[in-house]
Order: sequence, then C-alpha cells, then structure tokens
Amino acid sequence: MRHFSRILFVCSVLVALSSCTSTKELTISTIEPSPVDFSNQIRKIGIVNSSKSSFVKSYSTRLEQLIVMEERWLAEKGTEAALTGLFDELAQDQRFDTVRILDNLDEEMTDFGTRPSKETWNKIAEICEENGVDAIFSLASHDTETQFSLKKTKIDQLDMMRDRTKVSAQEITLETLIENGWRVYDPKQRILVDEFTSNDQITASAKGVSPVDALQAIDKRRETLLEQSKNSGSSYAQRMQPKKLDVQRAYYVLGTRNFELADDKIQEGAYHEAIKLWEEEIANPKARISGRACYNLAVLSEFNGNLNAAMNWATKSYDLHKEDATLDYITTLERRQAQSDVLKIQLANTTFED
Repeated sequence: MRHFSRILFVCSVLVALSSCTSTKELTISTIEPSPVDFSNQIRKIGIVNSSKSSFVKSYSTRLEQLIVMEERWLAEKGTEAALTGLFDELAQDQRFDTVRILDNLDEEMTDFGTRPSKETWNKIAEICEENGVDAIFSLASHDTETQFSLKKTKIDQLDMMRDRTKVSAQEITLETLIENGWRVYDPKQRILVDEFTSNDQITASAKGVSPVDALQAIDKRRETLLEQSKNSGSSYAQRMQPKKLDVQRAYYVLGTRNFELADDKIQEGAYHEAIKLWEEEIANPKARISGRACYNLAVLSEFNGNLNAAMNWATKSYDLHKEDATLDYITTLERRQAQSDVLKIQLANTTFED
C-alpha cells in the first residue's frame, strides 16, 4: 500500500510539472508594409477591365440551363462589382489624387499580359497619357465556376385539406468559385508592379419539390455573389496599404524567483518593473538563466517599438545560451528591420490610422 502511494505521489508531481509551461505569450502590435511597393510619382490611377467577356457553356437539362444563365449573369455583373469595389477603396487612398475607371477601352487594347513587350509598354504609356493617369490597375481575369449537387429529402406541404404533410423533395447545394486576377502596370518604370489572384467560394442550398423548384428557392444568392465580388476588389486595394497585425511573442516565466515576479508584473501591465527584474538576472552565473533574461528583454524592446534594442538583446541572448528559439527570433527581427525602411516610406505617403 505504501509503495502504491509513493507511485501515486510521483505521478501527481509529474502531472503538475507537465502542466507548468516555461513560457507565456505577449501580444505585440506591429505594422507590416504592403507587399506592393509603389513609386511615389504614381498619383493618378486608371482602372481597366482586361477580363474576357466570352462565355460559352453547354447544358443538357433545364436545371443546368438555369445555372449556366446565372453564371453568365455573374460574369457580367460580378466584373462590374469587382471594379467598383476596387475603385471605392482606391478613391479613399490619400496617395492618389485621381482614380478613374477607363470604360472607353475595348478588350484588345487592355490585353497587356504578364510580360509586356516594348510595343505593349508603349501602348500602356499611350493609354495613360490620353486618360491623364500614371499607372494602370487591371482586372486581368474574372472566372466563375458553379458545381451543384442534389439529394433526396422531405419538406412540409399543404395538402388539399390545408393540412401539413411531408412530401418527397430535393435539396440542391450550389458551390460557386469566384476567381479574380489583378495586375498593376507602371509605364514610366516599365514594370509589372503587382500580380495577384484571389479565390472566394460561396455555398448556398435550398429545398423544393423538384430540382428547379429547389434552385429557385435559394434566397439572395445573386446579392451574396455580387457582394463577394465587390469585396474582392476592395480587398485587393487594401493590399496596397500597410497592415496592422497582432503577433504573439513567447517570453520565459520560470527559472528564478525574479522570472516569476516579472511575469506577475507583465500581467499587471507594469512592464518597466518587469524589465528591472530581468536586468537583475543578466549577470546570473547560469548561462541558461542570463540568456533567457536577455531574450525577455529583447521581447519587451520589440513590444516598445525599439527593433534595434530588441536585436541587440536577442543577439546577446544567443551568445550566452544558444537556443534554437532565440535564433528563430533573431531571424524574425532581421526581417522586420529589413522592412522598416520600406514601411517608413509607405507610412509617409499614406494616411494610416494607427
């Protein structure tokens, strides 16, 4: 019995230790630069529709015919919605003095491709000059694809006596994929500034006595599809802006009493007091402890927006105690430092709400 109690005690201790983690996470608010780096000479934007309007699909049943008709409608209206979403968002961007949809151009004139030739760049420059813009945003492609499935079900229906009764029915599910391809052309530098493809999927279902009845019972599908297309254009314009992100950084909470006390201060928001407690451990004779103290100071430096100090502390931490987590963190800080110059330029040219 005594032997069993000892085993039980050891197991409970192991469970307690395993439930304790040596780190916790601190949320740090960062601003990531836009992946699209504009020339500050681009002040006037022209938007063109380069997507092909031809739409040919076969069908063999009345249900398939109705679905194809819906896709044909979406091919036209969805394109307009995507362009509108892009226009509305860019029009609010303070970097641009003018944003125009150039709807006076035919498809052949705007088929620029991904590697424009010298003649094509000349054509882009000519379009920009004639329309008083500096760069072209192109909806290069707009594709929709709808798959449907049917399954048997039951629905309530009034009979001749006005009583509700269950009858055999069909449930239809439509899955529509909307793909928009975007490109940005800078004719002065003759570069394709950006190329991006977005994919969105909309699912809708309804029930009816027949498959056609079920299809017609789907509520507000057109409105949903158009809203999604518009959001696609809006989201692409937002890609041009720096982006606020909350990231999680681990910090050490175990090792000495000071680490535990510092964690309490972090939870209270008393960051300066936590720093003092970690600074007391920098000279700890155990490299693991002093290294982790430096690591925590690096995290707090990044939290306070001082990337250079964060890098210095992280490097010192790795010199003291070579942990893989520290090396990964140094790589992250190096990436942020490399982006900082680009971010400063973007923020200087952007009305960005912090």
